[in-house]
Amino acid sequence: MNRKDERPTSPGRGRSTAKLRHPCSNCPWRVDAPREHWDPQHFVEIWRNCQDDGLHVMLCHKSNALPVAEQGNVPCQGWIRVMGRDAIGVRILLMNGKITFEEVEDRGGPALFPTFAAMLKANKIRLPKRSTAVKAVEAAKRSRT
Repeated sequence: MNRKDERPTSPGRGRSTAKLRHPCSNCPWRVDAPREHWDPQHFVEIWRNCQDDGLHVMLCHKSNALPVAEQGNVPCQGWIRVMGRDAIGVRILLMNGKITFEEVEDRGGPALFPTFAAMLKANKIRLPKRSTAVKAVEAAKRSRT
């Protein structure tokens, strides 16, 4: 991330000196990022972990360069913008001060794929099947209508 991309932000709605982070230059959520750069199986695992209950968090791929103690604490900035507060994991990150409302709501950065499915398709990865838990919820919704 370049320093020029940072702007003052606030955790929650109060004022803070935290900086607005943006998706990395090769973030898979960016429309202008390299395609087919990532291991397809890795995307399938992310899909299975992050799309079903919305509780899990997609971590930044560059977090592996951080000290081991910090690696699991850096959410993907592309993912949080696309998933938004609909994902329980994003809401938990907000409540814990790991991300800011401004980051979630930021639309001034690079163009991002609008959905998980669109990002996978752009990377030529077949859309994995949804979990049985999601299928059961969808079936229950259909039966009520």
